[in-house]
Amino acid sequence: MARVIPDDIDFGAYLRQTECSAKVKPASNFADELVAEFDEAHRDNAPEMFSTKMRGLLRFRPGEVTVWGGYNGHKKSMFSGQVALDLCVQREPVLIMSLEMLPARTLARMARQAAGFEKPTKSFIERFSSWTDGRLWVFDHHGRLSPDQCVAVCRYFAQELKGRHIFIDSLMMVVGSEDKLDEQKQFTTDIVRVAQEMGLHIHLIAHCRKPPQRGEDDPPSKYDVRGSAAISDQASNVVTIWSNKPKASKLESNPHDAQAQNEPDFLVTVEKQRNGSWEGRLKLWFDERSLRFCDERSRPVEPYVLGN
Repeated sequence: MARVIPDDIDFGAYLRQTECSAKVKPASNFADELVAEFDEAHRDNAPEMFSTKMRGLLRFRPGEVTVWGGYNGHKKSMFSGQVALDLCVQREPVLIMSLEMLPARTLARMARQAAGFEKPTKSFIERFSSWTDGRLWVFDHHGRLSPDQCVAVCRYFAQELKGRHIFIDSLMMVVGSEDKLDEQKQFTTDIVRVAQEMGLHIHLIAHCRKPPQRGEDDPPSKYDVRGSAAISDQASNVVTIWSNKPKASKLESNPHDAQAQNEPDFLVTVEKQRNGSWEGRLKLWFDERSLRFCDERSRPVEPYVLGN
């Protein structure tokens, strides 16, 4: 089953920063990395979210931070769970720090997404749990975590467990107040630094503030992420997730509204991709039975292939 990282480990050693003197190196030390910068095949080999039309458009490169932003209740965590599942299929070691949800609930949603239907069988759940070994870890902590502790867990996962991807869900469980702009800026700086030093890709789930006039009726942008502007500025990638609640309201009034039925359930917008060439908006549909985000409304949802 998915391995759990308890919160009673002494993370003190991972709180210390690397000495600056150890970072002063001859330029020739980076010869291999320099060659890779000009190798398109190598550069485009980073993992992706292959289960939606985002495939080939956004890559999750080592040493980067991606901010997943959205209004409260717009399924940011559920979407990031599908991203994590895609990464696990690609044998990318993933740690989920779901500070707002118990581990069993997080895993239940991912198992449902993997199965492609509402109630996976016991045999599927057992196979899914076994398949996650070496792919998926969960931080067994529910509630707030200090910024230093969060960074220490990131270092521990990278150094001791050879991890590559960490999902921090969410920013407000690490830096609780929107008013602590300096603390938010410092935390963002710290996770950017640890991602670069350890070759991690850190996925940070963040809430967006609702515009005072139209509320949730319009999709958010990277400028609507709650708190310090440094969150979006320092991240390599910013992606927003918006649930089309106006569509849901129309269908409540008239379930046969054909125009509303053809509208997408979600808009996912790559607002920023520093080291990639594509930014833009994608229309996705949501399958309630599997909790999966899909490219088309009518195509059946297939289960994930849980190979070796």
